Amino acid sequence: MERLRRQHNAQWYHETQSSVRGDAPLEPQAATLRDRFLLGLGAFADEALNNALSARAGVFNASLAGYHALFPDQVPLSRYVTMSPYDRLSTALTVAQVTGVQSLCSHYAARLAPLHSPDASRESNIRLAQITQYARQLASQPTLICRKALQQLGDVGLSPADIVTFSQIIGFVSYQARVVAGVAALAGRPAAVVPGFPNVEDAVGVAFSAEELSWTARLPPIDTEAARRRTA
Repeated sequence: MERLRRQHNAQWYHETQSSVRGDAPLEPQAATLRDRFLLGLGAFADEALNNALSARAGVFNASLAGYHALFPDQVPLSRYVTMSPYDRLSTALTVAQVTGVQSLCSHYAARLAPLHSPDASRESNIRLAQITQYARQLASQPTLICRKALQQLGDVGLSPADIVTFSQIIGFVSYQARVVAGVAALAGRPAAVVPGFPNVEDAVGVAFSAEELSWTARLPPIDTEAARRRTA
């Protein structure tokens, strides 16, 4: 059975945000899993579940490739790319905490723990606070995200490319949490959740539509050729 950490929720949150070298992460082995998408759940699958997972190998391979694209060990930073590995994993941990899936929280906490946090300047603190607030809100109450919220990300230094990557991370971890929870249930694993985090309520069904709706981006378009030259 997966171990459930029962310390006070606020203390648990701040422990997982720590980046002081030498601090042991909550579950060190969670950072070294070979399958960083399903988090080792395949080892608990019976024959029927294993066959079902194998039949969807293409989906899981694509998901794992998405993980590695969003969470590389190193990210060349520039004026146009400012989301460091710390920023990315901190965002992932925030979203994992919103979902309440403990194995996911343990994984991202373990990957985040050895990294250096941003400097303690006022600007860095404001930036990290804004990123954390936005990630939590988009993961739990996406309908509250508005043009002003996006502008606030730009105000703390995120470029349009950063905001796209940032949003992809939030969506990816939310998706990963659902898959991990579902496969864990099919494998008969306990649904270990982080204590103190309320369940996210389902959105009102009437707000959804199958009709084709018009859509306008709130971010300026990115010139892919220019972006390629900047990162070459």
